[in-house]
Amino acid sequence: MHTLIVGAGSVGSMYQIMLQSKKNGFSIESLRYGKHKFIPDGVYSSCKDASTGQEYDYIMVCTKALPNIADPAEILKPVIKSNKTVIVLVQNGIGIEDPYVKTYPENPIITCAVYVDGKQKPNGLVEHGKLMELAYGLHKNKKGDNSDPFKNGVISNFHNILTSGGITSIVPTNIQKLKWFKNVWNAAISPMSVISGKHSGGDLARNPGTRSLLIKAMKEMIKVGETATGGPLHDKLSASEIPDYFINYTLSLPEPFILSMLQDYLNKKPMEHHVILKNPIDEAKKLGIDVPIIETMYELLIMAEKKNLSSIDKH
Repeated sequence: MHTLIVGAGSVGSMYQIMLQSKKNGFSIESLRYGKHKFIPDGVYSSCKDASTGQEYDYIMVCTKALPNIADPAEILKPVIKSNKTVIVLVQNGIGIEDPYVKTYPENPIITCAVYVDGKQKPNGLVEHGKLMELAYGLHKNKKGDNSDPFKNGVISNFHNILTSGGITSIVPTNIQKLKWFKNVWNAAISPMSVISGKHSGGDLARNPGTRSLLIKAMKEMIKVGETATGGPLHDKLSASEIPDYFINYTLSLPEPFILSMLQDYLNKKPMEHHVILKNPIDEAKKLGIDVPIIETMYELLIMAEKKNLSSIDKH
């Protein structure tokens, strides 16, 4: 099996280390797996460099989802040599599959909901806690995918690969429902951590005013998600129970819990607001659903990002 990991941040590094152990290279300190070091068979500065003489069985895209900056599917063109290469989107957000479906309609696309508590530090060190789960499903590119034997076998093969590497593998009946469910939390708390003045998740959940705003934003996202997917987003939690579930989850995290969107803002990097906020807002408009709080957070967030990134040029 030949696997290409596109994006060697904390998420990409954690999936790579469990799929291939080596003697030297990245150092990973994990509460779940212990201490490891590994070096990939090859390290490349671009997909073009990685394409020489090699066809990949799986390409795991672990970069930030930033379709508003560049077409993410174009980056993979040098390494997609046949429709047998499986594209695995290890990314957050809604509608992340669209660019890949458009460019590679014949390739199997596995779309994921990612659960990894990892943080990349300088000098190739990745710190990891105990959470290492991947929930995923085959994205239906077009009619007929259900009857394609190769595409139907992709999920079971991928499941076997993950479990053999010690990764918790989850195959829900409807991956899009799960992605919307996770986005309820991301779309509410992540942008507010930035626009509130760089507060942690716990700060936002404990303060009565921001907690109330979080719950209202979550309710907006739940309504859009349920309408878009045709039913409840969770098998055991009702729509009215989901906000409290996420508030309690946030309060249970170690403090200070700095969300990834806030980490990007602090590091003056582009944030994933397009797939976490803009795509759901566009879906809400198509469905005739008002989402005033989410729209407000989105507009304030992109203004904050514009000012934040422009300050780089001034220096």
